[in-house]
Amino acid sequence: MTTARLPSPDAARSDWVDIAKGFGILLVVYGHVARGLVNGGVAMDPWWFTTLDSAIYSFHMPLFFLLSGWFFVGSLTRRGPRDYLAGRVATVLYPYVLWSLLQGGIELLMSRWTSKPVTLAEVLALGWTPRAQFWFLYALFLMSVLAVVMCWRRPKAGVAALTLTGAVLMALQQRDWPMPAALVSSHLLYFAAGAWLGARGFGVATAWRLALTGVFVGGVAFAALQAGSIGEAKLLRLAAATLGLSAVCVLSIALATGGHGQRMAALGRASMAIFLAHILVASGARIVLTKGFGITTPWPHLIVGVAAGTLLPWWFWRAAQGRAAMALFELPAVWRRRLAGTGAPRRDAAVIPS
Repeated sequence: MTTARLPSPDAARSDWVDIAKGFGILLVVYGHVARGLVNGGVAMDPWWFTTLDSAIYSFHMPLFFLLSGWFFVGSLTRRGPRDYLAGRVATVLYPYVLWSLLQGGIELLMSRWTSKPVTLAEVLALGWTPRAQFWFLYALFLMSVLAVVMCWRRPKAGVAALTLTGAVLMALQQRDWPMPAALVSSHLLYFAAGAWLGARGFGVATAWRLALTGVFVGGVAFAALQAGSIGEAKLLRLAAATLGLSAVCVLSIALATGGHGQRMAALGRASMAIFLAHILVASGARIVLTKGFGITTPWPHLIVGVAAGTLLPWWFWRAAQGRAAMALFELPAVWRRRLAGTGAPRRDAAVIPS
């Protein structure tokens, strides 16, 4: 039995990465729709909600951090630190600021109809307290800057140091740390692991080794739990994340190797747009179903919320290609060129959610 190998990190895109992002963004949308229903008073079966919610939230964001780091070494080596950081400003920091203000402003205007009213101070605190799902972009930008500082002279050696730093920070991280430090320390290890694996190529065998690592970490955590020692909760979270993201990677590689999964890959390529807009769309769908049609059973809400939250942003992203409307999703090319100091803009290969 041969091991399927993937294109090098210098490739512009890899089908399996898009497929994995497609699976990941569906989980993101479902998780936010389901939590929105519970917070909004729509009754769901407690066992179903808790079990699925715990499973999804154990690994879906670690998966995105891993995928976001995948092309880091190739991009940094090919483009240099200034161009790489200009790309991160254009595709991570810019949409973070824009959509934090946009979504926060709409939530502020609609506070009387939403389950979680917000204040103007909360909307404007995006510099130190990211709003809602946008914490991912906030943390991703901070760790991208850290990664460039550590890796720009010797990328591969720097990634090894970055991985060690991520492991140490995860072990030391405490709940009372300031939010920027807490977010980076909780997730840097996954970004660094993605960068390390992406620089070396990655096949099904590697994914299985990652999964076995998760089993081993889980066993250590269980033993620590029985012994009453500290740190077992972090080990269990790491084990669950490793198992979950490895399963998605194995499935995505298998689909890509067999020439399947193109629809999922299409969602993955639009994952940033879906990530940015899905809560507004899904929240609007919930308000219409509840207030307009009096529907309070969960299944219609889940179906409509997930479908609308996924497909409407995907359709708009497709329609915006090559048009001024793309400024909703990334910094316009002229400004990106000025930041990079280059003639032609390049697109990042793997941020989430693109």
